[in-house]
Amino acid sequence: MGDVVRIAIVGGGRTGLPLLEDFLKRPYVEVIGVADKDASSPGARLAREKGIFFTENADVLAAKASLIDVIIEVSGDPSVKPALKDAFQAQGNRHTIILQDVVARLFVSIIQNSQELVESFHPEDEGIG
Repeated sequence: MGDVVRIAIVGGGRTGLPLLEDFLKRPYVEVIGVADKDASSPGARLAREKGIFFTENADVLAAKASLIDVIIEVSGDPSVKPALKDAFQAQGNRHTIILQDVVARLFVSIIQNSQELVESFHPEDEGIG
């Protein structure tokens, strides 16, 4: 097997779920974990069904950062991305990339073969936090 990208998703709702569903089909993507404050979100349920690590606390994923190449942050909670960034800095983690809403929307648009960029459910999410 070739290179594998290890991903975690924060937010298992309208944006996180289609990403998770698609990533599970790709042999070059390993989903390390999903975090969502709502344990009954569709992404949380799917993660547990597939035996993927699930937590209600994104900080728990930050503690697994050495295992994660990319965290896709689509929770809609403006405090999450800065908290992840701070946790990574405290750990000296310069490896894990935090992707936010606009990149996730681009991925979902491509996955859905959309002719337009899908709607943002978190328009206030900008930049690196």
